[in-house]
Amino acid sequence: MRIELHGIAISAGIALGNIVLLDRTKMIVEKKSVGKKDIEREMERFLEAVNKSKDQLLSIKENLYHVETGEHLDILNFSIMMLEDELLSGEVINFIGAEQVNAEWAINSVLTKKSEAFKNVEDVYMKERLADFYYLGERILRNLHGVHDGISYLAAGSVLIAHDLSAVDVVSCAKHNVIGIVSDTGASTSHSAIVAKSLGIPTVMGLEDITVKATLGDTIFIDGFKGTVIIDPDKNELKKFKKRRTDYIKLEKQLLKYAKLQGKTLDNIKISVNANIEIIEELDLARSYGAEGIGMYRTEFLFTNSVYFPDEDEQYENYKKVVSALDSPHVTIRTLDIGGDKFPAGMEPSKRLNPALGLRGIRFSLQEREMLRQQIRAILRSSPENKIRILIPMISRLSEVLDTKKIIQEIAQELGMGETWEIGVMIETPSAAIIASDISEEVDFLSIGTNDLIQYTLAVDRLNEHVSYLYTPFHPAILRLISGVIEAAHNNNIPVSVCGEMASQLSCVPLLVGMGVDELSMNIHSIPKVKKLLNTITEKDAKEILENSLKLKTESDIRDYVREAIVKRWGDDFPAEFVEEIVTSV
Repeated sequence: MRIELHGIAISAGIALGNIVLLDRTKMIVEKKSVGKKDIEREMERFLEAVNKSKDQLLSIKENLYHVETGEHLDILNFSIMMLEDELLSGEVINFIGAEQVNAEWAINSVLTKKSEAFKNVEDVYMKERLADFYYLGERILRNLHGVHDGISYLAAGSVLIAHDLSAVDVVSCAKHNVIGIVSDTGASTSHSAIVAKSLGIPTVMGLEDITVKATLGDTIFIDGFKGTVIIDPDKNELKKFKKRRTDYIKLEKQLLKYAKLQGKTLDNIKISVNANIEIIEELDLARSYGAEGIGMYRTEFLFTNSVYFPDEDEQYENYKKVVSALDSPHVTIRTLDIGGDKFPAGMEPSKRLNPALGLRGIRFSLQEREMLRQQIRAILRSSPENKIRILIPMISRLSEVLDTKKIIQEIAQELGMGETWEIGVMIETPSAAIIASDISEEVDFLSIGTNDLIQYTLAVDRLNEHVSYLYTPFHPAILRLISGVIEAAHNNNIPVSVCGEMASQLSCVPLLVGMGVDELSMNIHSIPKVKKLLNTITEKDAKEILENSLKLKTESDIRDYVREAIVKRWGDDFPAEFVEEIVTSV
Protein backbone atom coordinates (compact mmCIF):
# COMPACT_ATOMS: atom_id res chain seq x y z
CA MET A 1 0.00 0.00 0.00
CA ARG A 2 1.33 3.42 -0.99
CA ILE A 3 2.23 5.67 1.95
CA GLU A 4 3.47 9.26 1.66
CA LEU A 5 5.04 11.02 4.64
CA HIS A 6 6.66 14.41 5.19
CA GLY A 7 9.43 15.04 7.71
CA ILE A 8 12.50 17.20 8.24
CA ALA A 9 14.83 17.44 5.24
CA ILE A 10 18.21 16.70 6.84
CA SER A 11 20.65 15.80 4.08
CA ALA A 12 20.01 16.71 0.44
CA GLY A 13 19.77 14.02 -2.21
CA ILE A 14 17.52 11.48 -3.90
CA ALA A 15 17.45 7.80 -2.91
CA LEU A 16 15.42 4.88 -4.23
CA GLY A 17 15.96 1.50 -2.65
CA ASN A 18 14.67 -1.24 -0.37
CA ILE A 19 13.73 -0.91 3.28
CA VAL A 20 15.92 -2.31 6.03
CA LEU A 21 14.56 -1.90 9.57
CA LEU A 22 16.99 -1.26 12.42
CA ASP A 23 15.74 -2.38 15.80
CA ARG A 24 16.73 0.14 18.44
CA THR A 25 14.04 -0.81 20.94
CA LYS A 26 15.06 0.41 24.38
CA MET A 27 16.14 -2.28 26.79
CA ILE A 28 13.73 -2.97 29.63
CA VAL A 29 15.52 -2.31 32.91
CA GLU A 30 14.45 -4.01 36.12
CA LYS A 31 15.70 -3.19 39.58
CA LYS A 32 17.27 -6.18 41.32
CA SER A 33 18.90 -6.34 44.72
CA VAL A 34 22.43 -7.68 44.84
CA GLY A 35 23.90 -9.38 47.89
CA LYS A 36 27.12 -8.04 49.38
CA LYS A 37 29.06 -11.05 48.18
CA ASP A 38 27.93 -10.46 44.57
CA ILE A 39 28.51 -6.70 44.39
CA GLU A 40 32.08 -7.03 43.12
CA ARG A 41 30.92 -9.40 40.35
CA GLU A 42 28.18 -6.92 39.38
CA MET A 43 30.80 -4.18 39.09
CA GLU A 44 32.90 -6.49 36.90
CA ARG A 45 29.85 -7.15 34.67
CA PHE A 46 29.44 -3.42 34.16
CA LEU A 47 33.13 -2.85 33.36
CA GLU A 48 33.17 -5.80 30.94
CA ALA A 49 30.17 -4.31 29.09
CA VAL A 50 31.87 -0.92 28.97
CA ASN A 51 35.06 -2.47 27.56
CA LYS A 52 33.07 -4.43 24.97
CA SER A 53 31.27 -1.24 23.93
CA LYS A 54 34.62 0.51 23.63
CA ASP A 55 36.04 -2.34 21.51
CA GLN A 56 33.04 -2.12 19.16
CA LEU A 57 33.62 1.59 18.61
CA LEU A 58 37.36 1.13 18.19
CA SER A 59 36.64 -1.49 15.51
CA ILE A 60 34.47 0.97 13.60
CA LYS A 61 37.14 3.64 14.04
CA GLU A 62 39.86 1.32 12.72
CA ASN A 63 37.82 0.65 9.57
CA LEU A 64 37.40 4.38 9.07
CA TYR A 65 41.15 4.91 9.16
CA HIS A 66 41.56 2.49 6.24
CA VAL A 67 38.60 3.56 4.17
CA GLU A 68 38.18 7.30 4.73
CA THR A 69 41.48 8.50 6.17
CA GLY A 70 39.95 9.60 9.45
CA GLU A 71 36.72 11.32 8.44
CA HIS A 72 34.14 11.57 11.23
CA LEU A 73 36.57 10.22 13.81
CA ASP A 74 35.63 12.99 16.23
CA ILE A 75 32.19 11.42 16.64
CA LEU A 76 33.74 8.10 17.59
CA ASN A 77 36.47 9.68 19.70
CA PHE A 78 33.82 11.47 21.73
CA SER A 79 31.91 8.22 22.37
CA ILE A 80 35.10 6.36 23.25
CA MET A 81 36.16 9.19 25.56
CA MET A 82 32.85 8.98 27.38
CA LEU A 83 33.34 5.24 27.85
CA GLU A 84 36.82 5.91 29.21
CA ASP A 85 35.60 8.64 31.54
CA GLU A 86 36.42 7.40 35.04
CA LEU A 87 33.99 9.85 36.61
CA LEU A 88 31.06 8.44 34.64
CA SER A 89 32.08 4.83 35.28
CA GLY A 90 32.86 5.70 38.88
CA GLU A 91 29.36 7.02 39.44
CA VAL A 92 27.85 3.73 38.24
CA ILE A 93 30.31 1.66 40.28
CA ASN A 94 29.60 3.71 43.40
CA PHE A 95 25.84 3.43 42.82
CA ILE A 96 26.07 -0.38 42.57
CA GLY A 97 28.00 -0.53 45.85
CA ALA A 98 25.95 2.03 47.78
CA GLU A 99 22.51 0.84 46.67
CA GLN A 100 23.40 -2.85 46.27
CA VAL A 101 21.61 -3.08 42.92
CA ASN A 102 22.27 -4.62 39.52
CA ALA A 103 24.43 -2.85 36.93
CA GLU A 104 21.48 -2.22 34.59
CA TRP A 105 19.57 -0.30 37.26
CA ALA A 106 22.68 1.64 38.24
CA ILE A 107 23.31 2.78 34.65
CA ASN A 108 19.69 3.82 34.24
CA SER A 109 19.71 5.71 37.54
CA VAL A 110 22.93 7.61 36.83
CA LEU A 111 21.70 8.68 33.38
CA THR A 112 18.36 9.73 34.84
CA LYS A 113 20.16 11.84 37.43
CA LYS A 114 22.25 13.51 34.70
CA SER A 115 19.10 14.37 32.78
CA GLU A 116 17.53 16.18 35.74
CA ALA A 117 19.43 19.38 34.93
CA PHE A 118 17.83 19.35 31.49
CA LYS A 119 14.26 18.35 32.36
CA ASN A 120 12.87 21.82 31.59
CA VAL A 121 14.97 22.38 28.49
CA GLU A 122 12.92 22.61 25.32
CA ASP A 123 15.77 23.29 22.91
CA VAL A 124 16.15 20.39 20.47
CA TYR A 125 19.92 20.94 20.21
CA MET A 126 20.58 20.22 23.86
CA LYS A 127 18.12 17.35 23.98
CA GLU A 128 20.19 15.73 21.26
CA ARG A 129 23.37 16.30 23.26
CA LEU A 130 21.80 14.50 26.21
CA ALA A 131 20.65 11.77 23.84
CA ASP A 132 24.29 10.97 23.08
CA PHE A 133 24.70 9.77 26.67
CA TYR A 134 21.61 7.60 26.34
CA TYR A 135 22.85 6.01 23.10
CA LEU A 136 25.97 4.86 24.93
CA GLY A 137 23.91 3.72 27.89
CA GLU A 138 21.79 1.58 25.56
CA ARG A 139 24.92 0.12 23.98
CA ILE A 140 26.27 -0.86 27.41
CA LEU A 141 22.90 -2.37 28.39
CA ARG A 142 22.77 -4.43 25.20
CA ASN A 143 26.25 -5.73 25.85
CA LEU A 144 25.28 -6.62 29.42
CA HIS A 145 22.55 -8.83 27.92
CA GLY A 146 24.60 -10.13 24.99
CA VAL A 147 22.39 -8.42 22.40
CA HIS A 148 24.20 -7.73 19.10
CA ASP A 149 24.41 -3.97 18.52
CA GLY A 150 26.10 -3.60 15.16
CA ILE A 151 24.75 -2.88 11.69
CA SER A 152 25.66 -5.99 9.74
CA TYR A 153 26.48 -6.12 6.04
CA LEU A 154 23.51 -4.96 3.96
CA ALA A 155 22.57 -5.53 0.35
CA ALA A 156 23.30 -2.81 -2.18
CA GLY A 157 20.58 -0.15 -2.37
CA SER A 158 19.49 -0.44 1.27
CA VAL A 159 17.53 2.38 2.89
CA LEU A 160 17.78 2.24 6.68
CA ILE A 161 14.68 2.99 8.76
CA ALA A 162 14.91 3.36 12.52
CA HIS A 163 13.07 4.98 15.39
CA ASP A 164 16.24 6.82 16.33
CA LEU A 165 19.87 6.74 15.26
CA SER A 166 23.09 7.68 16.98
CA ALA A 167 25.94 9.37 15.14
CA VAL A 168 27.88 6.12 15.41
CA ASP A 169 25.02 4.31 13.65
CA VAL A 170 25.20 6.80 10.78
CA VAL A 171 28.96 6.32 10.42
CA SER A 172 28.38 2.54 10.33
CA CYS A 173 25.73 3.04 7.62
CA ALA A 174 28.31 4.57 5.31
CA LYS A 175 30.27 1.31 5.48
CA HIS A 176 27.38 -1.01 4.67
CA ASN A 177 25.72 -0.02 1.38
CA VAL A 178 23.16 2.31 2.95
CA ILE A 179 22.01 4.86 0.33
CA GLY A 180 19.41 6.63 2.47
CA ILE A 181 18.31 7.09 6.09
CA VAL A 182 14.83 7.70 7.52
CA SER A 183 13.84 7.94 11.19
CA ASP A 184 10.86 8.59 13.46
CA THR A 185 12.74 11.11 15.57
CA GLY A 186 15.61 13.51 15.01
CA ALA A 187 16.32 17.14 14.19
CA SER A 188 18.73 19.14 12.07
CA THR A 189 20.93 19.87 15.11
CA SER A 190 21.51 16.26 16.14
CA HIS A 191 24.93 14.66 15.88
CA SER A 192 23.45 12.01 13.57
CA ALA A 193 21.99 14.69 11.26
CA ILE A 194 25.29 16.57 11.05
CA VAL A 195 27.18 13.38 10.21
CA ALA A 196 24.58 12.35 7.59
CA LYS A 197 25.07 15.74 5.90
CA SER A 198 28.85 15.49 5.93
CA LEU A 199 28.70 11.96 4.49
CA GLY A 200 26.21 13.05 1.82
CA ILE A 201 23.62 10.36 2.65
CA PRO A 202 20.07 11.49 1.69
CA THR A 203 18.26 11.68 5.02
CA VAL A 204 14.80 12.58 6.32
CA MET A 205 14.04 12.63 10.05
CA GLY A 206 11.13 13.45 12.34
CA LEU A 207 8.56 11.22 10.58
CA GLU A 208 7.14 10.11 13.96
CA ASP A 209 5.85 6.63 13.08
CA ILE A 210 7.46 5.41 9.86
CA THR A 211 8.89 2.38 11.70
CA VAL A 212 5.31 1.23 12.31
CA LYS A 213 4.24 1.76 8.70
CA ALA A 214 7.33 0.39 6.96
CA THR A 215 7.75 -3.25 5.91
CA LEU A 216 11.08 -4.99 5.42
CA GLY A 217 12.05 -5.21 1.74
CA ASP A 218 9.48 -2.70 0.44
CA THR A 219 10.55 -0.08 -2.09
CA ILE A 220 11.03 3.41 -0.66
CA PHE A 221 11.74 6.78 -2.26
CA ILE A 222 13.50 9.58 -0.34
CA ASP A 223 13.61 13.23 -1.34
CA GLY A 224 16.24 14.73 0.97
CA PHE A 225 15.64 18.19 -0.47
CA LYS A 226 11.95 18.44 0.46
CA GLY A 227 11.74 15.93 3.33
CA THR A 228 9.32 13.66 1.42
CA VAL A 229 9.26 9.87 1.81
CA ILE A 230 7.06 7.51 -0.24
CA ILE A 231 6.75 3.82 0.60
CA ASP A 232 5.62 1.37 -2.09
CA PRO A 233 5.13 3.90 -4.92
CA ASP A 234 2.90 2.83 -7.83
CA LYS A 235 4.34 1.82 -11.23
CA ASN A 236 4.03 5.28 -12.78
CA GLU A 237 5.66 6.91 -9.74
CA LEU A 238 8.40 4.32 -9.67
CA LYS A 239 9.24 5.09 -13.29
CA LYS A 240 9.27 8.82 -12.49
CA PHE A 241 11.38 8.33 -9.37
CA LYS A 242 13.93 6.23 -11.25
CA LYS A 243 14.25 9.07 -13.75
CA ARG A 244 14.60 11.59 -10.91
CA ARG A 245 17.32 9.48 -9.38
CA THR A 246 19.14 9.30 -12.73
CA ASP A 247 18.67 13.04 -13.27
CA TYR A 248 19.93 13.72 -9.75
CA ILE A 249 23.12 11.73 -10.38
CA LYS A 250 23.65 13.71 -13.61
CA LEU A 251 22.98 16.96 -11.77
CA GLU A 252 25.49 16.05 -9.07
CA LYS A 253 28.13 15.58 -11.78
CA GLN A 254 27.10 18.90 -13.30
CA LEU A 255 27.28 20.60 -9.91
CA LEU A 256 30.89 19.55 -9.56
CA LYS A 257 31.54 21.40 -12.83
CA TYR A 258 29.76 24.47 -11.48
CA ALA A 259 31.93 24.19 -8.37
CA LYS A 260 34.92 25.25 -10.46
CA LEU A 261 33.27 28.57 -11.39
CA GLN A 262 34.37 31.79 -9.72
CA GLY A 263 31.96 33.58 -7.41
CA LYS A 264 31.07 36.47 -9.71
CA THR A 265 28.17 37.81 -11.75
CA LEU A 266 27.99 37.85 -15.53
CA ASP A 267 29.08 41.50 -15.45
CA ASN A 268 32.14 40.60 -13.30
CA ILE A 269 30.96 41.72 -9.86
CA LYS A 270 32.95 39.58 -7.40
CA ILE A 271 30.88 37.89 -4.68
CA SER A 272 32.70 35.29 -2.57
CA VAL A 273 30.81 32.02 -2.14
CA ASN A 274 31.81 30.45 1.16
CA ALA A 275 30.87 27.44 3.27
CA ASN A 276 29.18 27.19 6.65
CA ILE A 277 30.63 24.20 8.51
CA GLU A 278 30.06 22.57 11.91
CA ILE A 279 32.73 19.88 12.01
CA ILE A 280 36.20 19.75 10.48
CA GLU A 281 35.25 16.57 8.61
CA GLU A 282 33.23 18.78 6.25
CA LEU A 283 36.34 20.58 4.99
CA ASP A 284 37.16 18.10 2.21
CA LEU A 285 33.57 18.28 0.95
CA ALA A 286 33.68 22.08 1.09
CA ARG A 287 36.79 22.07 -1.07
CA SER A 288 35.34 19.68 -3.66
CA TYR A 289 32.10 21.69 -3.91
CA GLY A 290 34.00 24.87 -4.65
CA ALA A 291 33.96 26.80 -1.38
CA GLU A 292 36.07 29.93 -1.75
CA GLY A 293 36.46 30.26 1.99
CA ILE A 294 34.92 29.38 5.34
CA GLY A 295 32.20 31.95 5.91
CA MET A 296 31.31 30.58 9.32
CA TYR A 297 32.74 27.79 11.43
CA ARG A 298 30.24 27.09 14.19
CA THR A 299 32.27 26.04 17.21
CA GLU A 300 29.34 24.72 19.30
CA PHE A 301 29.89 21.14 18.13
CA LEU A 302 33.48 21.21 19.32
CA PHE A 303 32.27 22.13 22.82
CA THR A 304 29.16 19.94 23.04
CA ASN A 305 31.04 17.03 21.50
CA SER A 306 32.98 16.70 24.74
CA VAL A 307 32.17 15.73 28.29
CA TYR A 308 34.02 18.88 29.36
CA PHE A 309 35.02 22.13 27.67
CA PRO A 310 38.03 21.53 25.38
CA ASP A 311 41.16 23.27 26.66
CA GLU A 312 43.07 25.91 24.71
CA ASP A 313 45.42 23.47 23.02
CA GLU A 314 42.59 21.20 21.91
CA GLN A 315 40.79 24.16 20.40
CA TYR A 316 44.00 25.44 18.79
CA GLU A 317 44.59 22.12 17.01
CA ASN A 318 41.01 22.13 15.74
CA TYR A 319 41.04 25.72 14.51
CA LYS A 320 44.45 25.24 12.88
CA LYS A 321 42.97 22.52 10.64
CA VAL A 322 40.18 24.87 9.58
CA VAL A 323 42.58 27.73 8.84
CA SER A 324 44.92 25.57 6.74
CA ALA A 325 42.27 23.57 4.87
CA LEU A 326 41.52 26.06 2.10
CA ASP A 327 43.86 28.44 0.31
CA SER A 328 41.65 31.39 1.12
CA PRO A 329 41.82 34.72 2.93
CA HIS A 330 38.29 34.10 4.15
CA VAL A 331 38.28 31.96 7.30
CA THR A 332 35.68 33.04 9.83
CA ILE A 333 35.38 31.36 13.21
CA ARG A 334 32.32 32.18 15.27
CA THR A 335 32.77 32.26 19.02
CA LEU A 336 30.74 29.87 21.10
CA ASP A 337 27.00 30.36 20.64
CA ILE A 338 25.55 28.49 23.58
CA GLY A 339 23.48 29.58 26.56
CA GLY A 340 19.76 29.81 27.13
CA ASP A 341 18.94 26.16 26.51
CA LYS A 342 22.30 25.30 24.93
CA PHE A 343 24.69 23.94 27.54
CA PRO A 344 27.26 21.18 27.23
CA ALA A 345 27.15 18.11 29.37
CA GLY A 346 28.15 18.78 32.95
CA MET A 347 26.99 22.41 33.05
CA GLU A 348 23.69 22.92 34.76
CA PRO A 349 21.55 25.73 33.30
CA SER A 350 20.12 28.24 35.73
CA LYS A 351 16.39 27.89 36.31
CA ARG A 352 16.10 31.66 35.98
CA LEU A 353 17.03 31.62 32.32
CA ASN A 354 14.50 32.43 29.63
CA PRO A 355 14.96 29.68 27.04
CA ALA A 356 14.43 31.97 24.03
CA LEU A 357 15.85 35.35 25.01
CA GLY A 358 18.02 34.67 28.02
CA LEU A 359 21.73 34.23 28.67
CA ARG A 360 23.07 33.10 25.32
CA GLY A 361 25.63 33.88 22.63
CA ILE A 362 27.99 36.71 23.54
CA ARG A 363 25.96 37.43 26.69
CA PHE A 364 26.92 34.01 28.00
CA SER A 365 30.54 34.35 26.86
CA LEU A 366 30.99 37.74 28.53
CA GLN A 367 29.80 36.21 31.80
CA GLU A 368 32.15 33.24 31.33
CA ARG A 369 35.14 35.45 30.50
CA GLU A 370 37.84 32.88 31.16
CA MET A 371 36.18 30.49 28.72
CA LEU A 372 35.90 33.30 26.13
CA ARG A 373 39.54 34.35 26.63
CA GLN A 374 40.66 30.75 26.22
CA GLN A 375 38.75 30.45 22.94
CA ILE A 376 40.06 33.78 21.62
CA ARG A 377 43.66 32.76 22.46
CA ALA A 378 43.20 29.48 20.57
CA ILE A 379 41.73 31.25 17.53
CA LEU A 380 44.50 33.86 17.39
CA ARG A 381 47.23 31.26 17.81
CA SER A 382 45.79 29.20 14.93
CA SER A 383 46.63 31.88 12.37
CA PRO A 384 49.82 33.78 13.34
CA GLU A 385 50.54 34.96 9.78
CA ASN A 386 47.28 35.19 7.82
CA LYS A 387 44.33 37.19 9.04
CA ILE A 388 41.67 35.24 10.90
CA ARG A 389 38.15 36.60 11.21
CA ILE A 390 36.45 36.30 14.60
CA LEU A 391 32.66 36.47 14.46
CA ILE A 392 30.63 37.45 17.52
CA PRO A 393 27.08 36.01 17.81
CA MET A 394 23.85 37.35 19.32
CA ILE A 395 24.88 41.01 19.53
CA SER A 396 22.05 43.31 20.57
CA ARG A 397 23.93 46.41 21.78
CA LEU A 398 27.13 48.30 21.00
CA SER A 399 28.61 47.82 24.48
CA GLU A 400 28.84 44.06 23.84
CA VAL A 401 30.92 44.75 20.73
CA LEU A 402 33.24 47.14 22.58
CA ASP A 403 33.75 44.75 25.51
CA THR A 404 34.56 41.82 23.22
CA LYS A 405 36.84 43.91 21.04
CA LYS A 406 38.80 45.02 24.12
CA ILE A 407 39.29 41.42 25.22
CA ILE A 408 40.60 40.42 21.79
CA GLN A 409 42.99 43.38 21.72
CA GLU A 410 44.34 42.49 25.17
CA ILE A 411 44.94 38.86 24.23
CA ALA A 412 46.55 39.79 20.91
CA GLN A 413 48.93 42.06 22.82
CA GLU A 414 49.71 39.29 25.32
CA LEU A 415 50.56 36.96 22.44
CA GLY A 416 52.67 39.62 20.75
CA MET A 417 50.50 39.52 17.65
CA GLY A 418 49.95 42.42 15.31
CA GLU A 419 47.02 43.01 12.98
CA THR A 420 46.49 39.34 12.21
CA TRP A 421 42.82 39.30 13.08
CA GLU A 422 39.54 40.95 12.21
CA ILE A 423 36.41 41.22 14.34
CA GLY A 424 32.92 40.89 12.91
CA VAL A 425 29.39 40.85 14.27
CA MET A 426 26.42 38.63 13.54
CA ILE A 427 23.44 40.81 12.66
CA GLU A 428 20.63 38.57 13.81
CA THR A 429 18.60 40.75 16.19
CA PRO A 430 16.44 43.69 15.07
CA SER A 431 18.31 45.99 17.46
CA ALA A 432 21.65 45.14 15.88
CA ALA A 433 20.20 45.71 12.41
CA ILE A 434 18.88 49.14 13.41
CA ILE A 435 22.22 50.28 14.88
CA ALA A 436 24.27 48.61 12.13
CA SER A 437 25.87 51.95 11.26
CA ASP A 438 27.21 52.40 14.81
CA ILE A 439 28.43 48.81 14.95
CA SER A 440 30.12 49.17 11.54
CA GLU A 441 32.34 51.92 12.90
CA GLU A 442 33.85 49.47 15.41
CA VAL A 443 34.26 46.24 13.43
CA ASP A 444 35.89 44.95 10.25
CA PHE A 445 32.93 43.10 8.73
CA LEU A 446 29.28 42.19 9.28
CA SER A 447 27.60 38.83 8.80
CA ILE A 448 23.82 38.76 8.53
CA GLY A 449 22.25 35.68 10.13
CA THR A 450 18.96 35.71 8.26
CA ASN A 451 17.44 32.69 10.03
CA ASP A 452 17.27 34.36 13.44
CA LEU A 453 16.82 37.87 12.03
CA ILE A 454 13.64 36.77 10.24
CA GLN A 455 12.43 34.85 13.28
CA TYR A 456 12.97 37.70 15.73
CA THR A 457 11.70 40.43 13.40
CA LEU A 458 8.50 38.64 12.44
CA ALA A 459 7.98 37.12 15.92
CA VAL A 460 7.64 33.68 14.33
CA ASP A 461 8.96 30.39 15.66
CA ARG A 462 9.86 28.62 12.43
CA LEU A 463 9.84 25.24 14.18
CA ASN A 464 6.25 25.69 15.37
CA GLU A 465 3.98 24.10 12.78
CA HIS A 466 1.10 26.39 13.77
CA VAL A 467 2.90 29.60 12.80
CA SER A 468 5.82 28.48 10.62
CA TYR A 469 3.88 29.48 7.48
CA LEU A 470 4.43 33.11 8.56
CA TYR A 471 8.19 32.69 8.33
CA THR A 472 9.37 34.13 5.01
CA PRO A 473 12.41 36.02 3.68
CA PHE A 474 10.15 37.93 1.28
CA HIS A 475 8.46 40.05 3.95
CA PRO A 476 9.06 43.72 3.05
CA ALA A 477 10.35 44.44 6.58
CA ILE A 478 13.06 41.79 6.14
CA LEU A 479 14.19 43.09 2.77
CA ARG A 480 14.32 46.67 4.06
CA LEU A 481 16.26 45.64 7.17
CA ILE A 482 18.87 43.66 5.25
CA SER A 483 19.22 46.37 2.61
CA GLY A 484 19.72 48.96 5.37
CA VAL A 485 22.40 46.84 7.08
CA ILE A 486 24.36 46.43 3.84
CA GLU A 487 24.13 50.15 3.11
CA ALA A 488 25.31 51.03 6.64
CA ALA A 489 28.31 48.71 6.33
CA HIS A 490 29.33 50.02 2.94
CA ASN A 491 29.04 53.61 4.17
CA ASN A 492 31.72 52.62 6.69
CA ASN A 493 33.78 50.78 4.05
CA ILE A 494 33.42 47.27 5.49
CA PRO A 495 32.17 44.12 3.70
CA VAL A 496 28.95 42.25 4.43
CA SER A 497 28.26 38.52 4.29
CA VAL A 498 24.90 36.78 4.42
CA CYS A 499 25.26 33.44 6.20
CA GLY A 500 21.65 32.32 6.75
CA GLU A 501 19.44 30.16 4.53
CA MET A 502 18.67 33.16 2.29
CA ALA A 503 22.23 32.92 0.95
CA SER A 504 21.48 29.52 -0.58
CA GLN A 505 17.90 30.16 -1.76
CA LEU A 506 18.08 30.67 -5.52
CA SER A 507 15.04 32.93 -5.44
CA CYS A 508 16.69 35.20 -2.84
CA VAL A 509 20.21 35.47 -4.25
CA PRO A 510 19.33 38.08 -6.94
CA LEU A 511 17.77 40.26 -4.24
CA LEU A 512 20.96 40.06 -2.15
CA VAL A 513 23.10 40.80 -5.21
CA GLY A 514 20.90 43.82 -5.91
CA MET A 515 21.53 45.02 -2.35
CA GLY A 516 25.29 44.82 -2.93
CA VAL A 517 26.22 41.89 -0.68
CA ASP A 518 29.94 41.06 -0.77
CA GLU A 519 29.91 37.43 0.37
CA LEU A 520 27.44 34.56 0.56
CA SER A 521 28.01 31.73 3.02
CA MET A 522 25.91 28.58 2.96
CA ASN A 523 25.59 24.82 3.37
CA ILE A 524 28.16 23.05 1.24
CA HIS A 525 25.76 21.36 -1.17
CA SER A 526 24.30 24.70 -2.33
CA ILE A 527 27.64 26.28 -3.31
CA PRO A 528 27.78 25.05 -6.95
CA LYS A 529 24.15 26.04 -7.58
CA VAL A 530 24.69 29.56 -6.28
CA LYS A 531 27.89 29.90 -8.30
CA LYS A 532 26.03 28.92 -11.47
CA LEU A 533 23.27 31.41 -10.71
CA LEU A 534 25.73 34.22 -10.00
CA ASN A 535 27.57 33.57 -13.26
CA THR A 536 24.26 33.79 -15.13
CA ILE A 537 22.77 37.01 -13.73
CA THR A 538 23.95 40.63 -13.83
CA GLU A 539 24.12 43.10 -10.99
CA LYS A 540 22.20 45.61 -13.12
CA ASP A 541 19.23 43.26 -13.54
CA ALA A 542 19.42 42.19 -9.89
CA LYS A 543 19.18 45.82 -8.76
CA GLU A 544 16.13 46.31 -10.96
CA ILE A 545 14.42 43.24 -9.44
CA LEU A 546 15.22 44.52 -5.94
CA GLU A 547 13.95 48.01 -6.71
CA ASN A 548 10.67 46.68 -8.04
CA SER A 549 10.32 44.27 -5.07
CA LEU A 550 10.72 47.09 -2.53
CA LYS A 551 7.77 48.89 -4.11
CA LEU A 552 5.46 45.98 -3.24
CA LYS A 553 3.76 45.76 0.14
CA THR A 554 3.06 42.08 0.83
CA GLU A 555 5.33 39.05 1.05
CA SER A 556 3.16 37.07 -1.40
CA ASP A 557 3.35 39.83 -4.04
CA ILE A 558 7.14 40.09 -3.61
CA ARG A 559 7.64 36.32 -3.77
CA ASP A 560 5.49 35.91 -6.89
CA TYR A 561 7.16 38.84 -8.65
CA VAL A 562 10.69 37.63 -7.86
CA ARG A 563 9.94 34.10 -9.05
CA GLU A 564 8.48 35.33 -12.30
CA ALA A 565 11.26 37.87 -12.91
CA ILE A 566 14.07 35.35 -12.39
CA VAL A 567 12.51 32.64 -14.57
CA LYS A 568 11.61 35.15 -17.31
CA ARG A 569 15.11 36.63 -17.49
CA TRP A 570 17.30 33.59 -16.92
CA GLY A 571 15.12 30.47 -16.80
CA ASP A 572 16.41 29.13 -20.14
CA ASP A 573 19.98 29.27 -18.81
CA PHE A 574 19.26 27.17 -15.70
CA PRO A 575 18.87 23.39 -15.32
CA ALA A 576 15.23 22.34 -14.86
CA GLU A 577 15.92 21.51 -11.21
CA PHE A 578 16.97 25.10 -10.55
CA VAL A 579 13.79 26.47 -12.11
CA GLU A 580 11.67 24.07 -10.04
CA GLU A 581 13.42 25.18 -6.86
CA ILE A 582 12.85 28.84 -7.70
CA VAL A 583 9.13 28.54 -8.54
CA THR A 584 8.41 26.44 -5.43
CA SER A 585 10.28 28.71 -2.98
CA VAL A 586 8.32 29.91 0.05
